Amino acid sequence: MADVVWVDGLPVIHTPRLCLRIARPNEGGKIARYLRRNREHLRPWEPLRSEAYFEDSFHEPVPAQDADHAQTGKEFRFRILDRSGEGEFQGTVAIRDIWGWPLHMAVLGYSIDAQHAGKGYASEAAGAAVDFAFQHLAIHRIEACYMPANKPSERVLQKLGFQREGLLRESLMVNGRWEDHVLTAKLNENWAIDSLS
Repeated sequence: MADVVWVDGLPVIHTPRLCLRIARPNEGGKIARYLRRNREHLRPWEPLRSEAYFEDSFHEPVPAQDADHAQTGKEFRFRILDRSGEGEFQGTVAIRDIWGWPLHMAVLGYSIDAQHAGKGYASEAAGAAVDFAFQHLAIHRIEACYMPANKPSERVLQKLGFQREGLLRESLMVNGRWEDHVLTAKLNENWAIDSLS
């Protein structure tokens, strides 16, 4: 079970092993270090990136943008840390593309540090983010996609109760080629019209 507290208008989520929070203004370097450390680990699943993308200076404005998006309800890009909420980032989980009435839907995305893969951190963090979206953002439907070859991501989504809905053909350019993605979704079974108040 996850606990959510709001600090300076931003959510902080604690799970049994992790802390999920929005990056602080001085943490652009942490974002860049996470990306450099995991460059090869994430390459098979992400778009091609320029060399500049992996430099600290490229990420200087990112924490401020993340905080702004969270405070305005546009996107919640949580950085995954150990339970103390300090140290280096261990991953990212995002609730993005948030739509209000009449859709009440969002998209889930996540990545986990290579050195923490296989420990259940992705499931723990993504599950907490989904619960946050259902309970605090009045979201009715969350979608998530994965490439058919990405079996770890498939297992995470199955574990969280996402159901396969179809195949999006050549939906994203990854590593220089168009790749198919499996579309999955999870519905908020407790959603009610009063969750809007």
